[in-house]
Formats: sequence, structure tokens, C-alpha cells
Amino acid sequence: MTNSPSPKDTEAEVVAEKSKNIVMECAFKGDSQRLAECFEDNEDNIYRGEVDALVNKRVENGNSPLDIVAILGKIEVARELVNHEVEINAANQKGYTALHRAALWGKIDVVKCLVENGADLQLRTENKERPREIAVRYNQTECVDYLDWAEAKIALQDTIKNLRETVADPEKVQGRLTKDDKNLSVNACNEKHDWLENTPDATTQDFITQKRELDDLTEPIWIKLSEPVPEGQGKK
Repeated sequence: MTNSPSPKDTEAEVVAEKSKNIVMECAFKGDSQRLAECFEDNEDNIYRGEVDALVNKRVENGNSPLDIVAILGKIEVARELVNHEVEINAANQKGYTALHRAALWGKIDVVKCLVENGADLQLRTENKERPREIAVRYNQTECVDYLDWAEAKIALQDTIKNLRETVADPEKVQGRLTKDDKNLSVNACNEKHDWLENTPDATTQDFITQKRELDDLTEPIWIKLSEPVPEGQGKK
């Protein structure tokens, strides 16, 4: 890799913060057990009152505890953080999120953890790079492949959700669809949803193919929905 910070540089930047920020210390050490204890509500816990505020606190270089675990690949701490409402899509001043960091360093387990917990694949840095572009630039092939897979899966999920919500909304339909049109849409969404649920080993191309089939089947529906509202069917 080129033009990337050294983990040693990252270490130097957080050392001064460790004694002041227990969450950063646990992130740096990979101490998920100690971090879990900090979130426990008991009389002996000296950190419980402040730990929530420290979860997203950034050091001088702009890194948060989640950024640190992404850089260092501390997967157990990453899981602990996402279970406690960490700001998973928060970015530093240059637009780097934890997912950008994990993709840059090739920390595939952290990449998967972040994506599974709602990390946005489309957020861009000040150089207009998504996490995928960062992974490509630093030759992190495994991360590139996974991000392509995740994007294809999310695209299918979003298509199903969008069609379901649109067809079920009288304000959006406004008399432009027949009962058969609605049934076709609902059945198509149910079929693709069932496929998603029952195909755990689906490939990137599988998701792309399933989405294309759904798009082709429902294209007439979207055409009808784009037409003017029939006379007498508009808002009153």
C-alpha cells in the first residue's frame, strides 16, 4: 500500500488519550471484555456515567474508537461498539468513516461487521471515494469483492422495499394500478424476499440477476405509476 498512515503512527496519536478515554484504550488494546464491563450498570462501575459520551469521542487526528478498531482489525471490540449505538456512519473532516478505514487496511471481518450493522456503502470522502474505491486503490481484493456482494444484495433489498411501499401507498398509486397489478407486484416482492431468505450462499451475480428479473417483471407497473393520475382520482 502507498500513501497510507502507519499503524505505528496511529498508536502514537492515541497513546496520550488512552488514560483519559477508557473506550479508546479498550479499542486500541482490543479489550472487548473490559469495554463490555464499562457498559454494565452496577455500583462499582466508575465509567458507566461517562462511557456513552466517550464512545464517539475523537482524538486530535480525528479518529474515533470505532476508527481505531477498524484500522487495527479488533473485531470483538467492533461488535461491542456497534451493540451500543456507536455512530457507525460518522466521518472525520476528510469524510472517512470506519468502513473506509477498514476497507483501506483490508480488515475484512470488521468490514463485514460494519456493513451488517448498517454502515453506508455510498458515503464518500472529500476525494469522492466510497469504501469500495478505497479498497480498490489499496489492492484490498477481498474487501472489494465483499463490498460488491453487499451492494448487490442491498440493491435487491431496496428494490423490494421500494416497490412494496409504493404499491401499498394510496397517495402514490392514486388509481393508476389495477388489482391484478397490485397482486403481481406483491407476489413478485414476496418471491424475491423468500429467495433472499432461503439462499444464504447467493453470489454477487445471483443478486444482480434476481434484481434484473424483478425490474423486468415490474417495469409495466412503474410505467403506469409514472403516468398522470386518472381524472377524478387525484387529491381532493
